[in-house]
Amino acid sequence: QRSAAEAKRREEEEKQGLAAEEEARKKEKEEEGERSDTEAEEAKRREEEDKQRLAADEEARKRQEEEQQRSSAEADESKRCEEEENQSLAAEEAARKVEESLHRLASEEEAAHRRQDEERERQRLAEEEAEASKKEEEEEQQRVAVEKEADLKQHEEEERRKLAAEEEANQKQQEEEA
Repeated sequence: QRSAAEAKRREEEEKQGLAAEEEARKKEKEEEGERSDTEAEEAKRREEEDKQRLAADEEARKRQEEEQQRSSAEADESKRCEEEENQSLAAEEAARKVEESLHRLASEEEAAHRRQDEERERQRLAEEEAEASKKEEEEEQQRVAVEKEADLKQHEEEERRKLAAEEEANQKQQEEEA
């Protein structure tokens, strides 16, 4: 009887042991499942965080790129404006120099014309003076010639009268003598 009871007790203990082992295995499995679920969630969470971090990095990279492009475009625009300003200033300077050259040429031309006019006026006055001097000389020569002719006529007249008087005196003397 004792042996049967012992056997029964052992069997009962064995059953309980098996049941406990089964329970422990079950519990372990559940824990493993929970742990596995937790790990999967953790992995998913990490993956999500990585995605967000990558998206944020990409966004930051894009913003930086856009900023660089904008900065580069602004620099280009500034350079273009500066070049246009320089070209405009150079064109103004060139136009001013051309204007100055034209003005100088016009002044020089005007001065040359003035000199030519003055030279022509001097020549005209010199010619007039020469003409007047020549006329004066001719008039003087004519006056001298007229005076000479008058003197000659007067001399001839006096000579004739003298001869006539002498002739008359001779006649008178001859008549008296006769």
